[in-house]
Amino acid sequence: MISIQAVDSPKRLKQFIELPFRLYADDPLWIAPLRSDMKRLLSPRHNPFFREAEIEHFLAVDAQGQVQGRISVSIHAAYNERFGDEHVFFGFFEVAPDPAVARALFEAVGNWARARGKSRLLGPYSYTSTQDAALLLENIDGRAPTLLQTYNPLWYADTLKQLGFELAFTFSTYGVTAEQYRVRRKASRSDRVMPGSQFSVRTATRADLRDNLDEVRCLFNSAFAENYEVAPISAASFKFQIDSVKTFIDLEGIKLIELEGRAVAFFLILPDLNQILDKLKGSLGLFDLFKLGRYKRSVDGAVIALIGADPTVQGSGLGRLIGDEIGRYAEPRFGRLDTMWIDDRNPSSYVLARNLGMRRTKRYGVFGLDLVETSL
Repeated sequence: MISIQAVDSPKRLKQFIELPFRLYADDPLWIAPLRSDMKRLLSPRHNPFFREAEIEHFLAVDAQGQVQGRISVSIHAAYNERFGDEHVFFGFFEVAPDPAVARALFEAVGNWARARGKSRLLGPYSYTSTQDAALLLENIDGRAPTLLQTYNPLWYADTLKQLGFELAFTFSTYGVTAEQYRVRRKASRSDRVMPGSQFSVRTATRADLRDNLDEVRCLFNSAFAENYEVAPISAASFKFQIDSVKTFIDLEGIKLIELEGRAVAFFLILPDLNQILDKLKGSLGLFDLFKLGRYKRSVDGAVIALIGADPTVQGSGLGRLIGDEIGRYAEPRFGRLDTMWIDDRNPSSYVLARNLGMRRTKRYGVFGLDLVETSL
């Protein structure tokens, strides 16, 4: 017997956070998040996204009182305004290998969604499409995830398919070593960009950081205004996300590319903080605080966390310039560079990865379910 419980108390919130630590205890590729970060992320008081969406969390509990699964469900008004009012997201999905657990969780999610007049379930998105997204389908390089890459057992996808979900679309991540990039860079032709137009590249300033990189946020929203699945990021939610990594931001890793004084493209590169999280195992102890400087210096990988270009200048050769600037920053500082997810329907981003000499490292999927046609 599996019972479903709403996460409505500190005890259940702790169970929600702790479940992956038990499920992945013997998996060397899983990177534990900091429990303190998870508490802030799941807190309506701390996370401003709770003011932008309707959110609920559920636990699946067996007859012995042990938690066997968890899930979130959310309705993001800004996403539905852009893509249709029928959508509900599920996320933070983790289950023990028992089909009854997943079925019970999705029955609860389906009932919650129908009660609010929604008919399309999509995910995993935790809590929306610009946050942790998608199920791992193929771990092509066999490596642990980098920062901003999700991780799960590969059988999760089969579990969803058995419940009637269909693969809606796929993402991929890409990576390159510094040595591989050096070989590629010799063939760079980024100086041959838009003859007659003058691009300039500037590094973000401390003032930009104090303003929570709002120029980057606005450019991101503009760049992705016509793209699949991306809803605009509010200033409050963007600040919340930036604040979580602000200590580790190197301003040299944030570039704005301007044309005639107007920002038309940007990228944000972060150190692969998963290399630090792997040492912390979910908790930041007193001795870890003393070691934090050494941990930071030991990080030899970086992740392209955000990237975007105004659609009006895409196809002009700007991608080569962006790729060259990314390489110029990352090559002398890091032994490896990875991307977060890139929509497989977005050829311009794939071309940028290819121009950097990157190879596909992982493949992810987002799944959809029509609640009108299912009995869940």
